[in-house]
Amino acid sequence: MDTAGQSADLPQQPASVAEKKVGVNDAVAAALTRWIGSMPALYVALVVIGGWMALATWGPLHRADPYPFAFLLFLNNVAQLVLCSVILVGQRVLGSAADRRAVQTYENAEAIFARVADLQAHLDRHDRALSRGVSLLHTSPHPWIERHRVQPPPQAIDQSVGVNGRIAAWLTQRLGSMWAFYVAAGTQVLWIGLAMLGAQRVDPYPFAFMTFLSALAQLIFMIVIMVGQEVLDRAGDRRSEQTFLDAEAILHECRRMKARLTAQDRIIDSLADYAAAQVTEHLAEAIHHTPLLPAADNRQASIGGPAGQPWRKLPEELKETARGQARRIGERLAEIGCLMVPTFDQTRAFAFSDDEVELLARLEYEQQTTEPAPGPVPAPVRWEQLPDETRARHLEAVQRIPAMLADVGFQVLRDGKGDVPGETDFTAGEWATLQQAMMAAGVLVSLAEGVVDAEEIFALVKVLREASIAHPNRFIRELTAASTFTTGLQPGTAYADYKVFALEAIRSATAIIAGKAPTEVADFRALLIELATVVADANNEGGFFGLGSRPRTPREAAAIEAVTQATELDGTSLRPPAQVRADQPLTSGRQLFGAGRPPVGP
Repeated sequence: MDTAGQSADLPQQPASVAEKKVGVNDAVAAALTRWIGSMPALYVALVVIGGWMALATWGPLHRADPYPFAFLLFLNNVAQLVLCSVILVGQRVLGSAADRRAVQTYENAEAIFARVADLQAHLDRHDRALSRGVSLLHTSPHPWIERHRVQPPPQAIDQSVGVNGRIAAWLTQRLGSMWAFYVAAGTQVLWIGLAMLGAQRVDPYPFAFMTFLSALAQLIFMIVIMVGQEVLDRAGDRRSEQTFLDAEAILHECRRMKARLTAQDRIIDSLADYAAAQVTEHLAEAIHHTPLLPAADNRQASIGGPAGQPWRKLPEELKETARGQARRIGERLAEIGCLMVPTFDQTRAFAFSDDEVELLARLEYEQQTTEPAPGPVPAPVRWEQLPDETRARHLEAVQRIPAMLADVGFQVLRDGKGDVPGETDFTAGEWATLQQAMMAAGVLVSLAEGVVDAEEIFALVKVLREASIAHPNRFIRELTAASTFTTGLQPGTAYADYKVFALEAIRSATAIIAGKAPTEVADFRALLIELATVVADANNEGGFFGLGSRPRTPREAAAIEAVTQATELDGTSLRPPAQVRADQPLTSGRQLFGAGRPPVGP
C-alpha cells in the first residue's frame, strides 16, 4: 500500500480562482472583478447617476447636459462597454479555474481508484491466507474505473465544436482579455480627448456617434457573453456527470470491500474462537500447575485441584474453574492499563508496580470468595483483615503472572493510554479555556487587518478538523475534535479589545496544560502557532486594487508574534488557570465570549 500511496497522493490545496491571478493583467482583472462586482459599486453608480440627473435638471450641469442627458447617456454606454469587457474577462478566469478543478478532480479520482485497487489487492492476500487461496470476492470493478483512465477531464474548450463553436471560442478568448479591456477603455478616452482638442470634428460633444458605436459593441459583447455562458454550462454538465460517475464508482468499490470484509469476518470469528479456546485451555493448564493465587478460605488451593495431578485427569468441573480464571486474566490486566499479546520480544522485561500487585491480588481474592465452593466454608474475611503472611502469598502469586504467561507464549504490555491526558482530566472551565485559546489564536490574526475574513476562518476550521483526525498526538486529536469552531465575536469588535481576551486565554490555556499535562505543552503551543500562521497565509491582502498584495501583512505578522509570546512559559505568561473561567462573568475582552458558558453562535 505504501507504493501506491506514494504515487497517488492527493494535492494539498484545492484549485481556486485566486491561482489564476498571475502577473499585472490578471491582478488588475481580479481587482476590477472584485470591486466592480460588489454592492458598494452598485451604490456608487446609483448615487452618481441620481446626482448627475439632479444637477443637470436643477443645478450647474443644466446647461452642459440638460434633459434627456445625452452626455450621461454617453458615459453610461462607455461604462456598460467597460463592464462587458470585465464580464468577459471574469468569464475567462472562471472558465480557466473550472478547467483546473476538473483536472484536479480527475487526478484525485485516479488517486482514489489507485488506492482502492491497492486495498483490493491487500484483501486478496487476506483471502488467500484465510481461505486457502480461494478469493472471497464475487463481484467485478465498476466499469467507470477503466473508462475514467482513458477519458480526459472535461475542458471548456472541448465544448466548442463546429465552425460556429470555434468562432465563438476565438471571440471569447480574444475579447475576454485585459488587452481587449485596455483597447475598449483607451478608445473611449482617446476619442473624447481628440474631440476636446478639436482633432476630430466628426463626433463633437456629447459624442452621439461614439454612443452609437458603444451600444453596437455592447450588443456584440453580450452575444459573445451568452455564447460563452452556454459553453461553460455544457462543460459544467460534463463535469457534473463525471463527478457523479466517480462517486458512484467509489461507492461501488466501498460496497465490494465491505462485502469482502464481512466474509472475512466470518472466517476470522471462527479462527478467533478456536484460538481463544486453545489459549484459554493452555493458560488454564498453566494456572493448574502454577496456582495464580493461594486458597481463599477452604477452597482448593490451586483452583484446579492438586498441582501435581495431570491436567487431563482433572474433573471437568475443576477444569472449567481454571478456565474461568484464565479468561479473567485479560480483564484484570485491562483494569490496570495492560494487555497480554503473543510474545514478540523476549528481551522486553515487565513488572507490576506495588499498587498494581495490590489491586490485582485484592480483585482475585474477592472473586474467589464470592464463587461457590463444595462443602461448608467459613464466612469470608475482608482483604484488609487478612493476616500479613496470607496477603504476602497472594501478592507473590500475582507477581508470577508475567512468567506464567511467558510459559504459554504471551507477554504483558502497557497500552499507553493511561499516560495520555484527556477531557476527563480537566474541569469544564479549563476545557472551555483550551477551546477558546485555539479559536482565539486564529481569530486574533484574522482581526489584525480590521475585519474577520471568511476565507481565513475557513482555513482555521480546516486545520482544526484535520488535526482532529490526523494529528499524531492523541491529546491534540481529542482537543480539536471537541471544538465547536465558535469565534464568539460581536459586531464591531476592535482588534485592541479582542487582543486582551485572546492573549489572556492563550496564556491561561498554556498554564493549564503545563500544570496538568506538561508533556503536551510543546504540541499545544505548536498547534496555536500553526493556527495563527495558517490564518495569516490564507489569502492575499494589502496593496492597491490587488497590486502589491501579499499573504502576510505586517499587522498579521505582529499578531502571530503576540500569539507565539503568549504561549511561552515564562514568569509573566504562566498565569494561574483561574484567569479564564467559564463559570464567572467575563469583563473587558472576555465579554466577547459572554459569561457563564462557552459561546455557541458562529
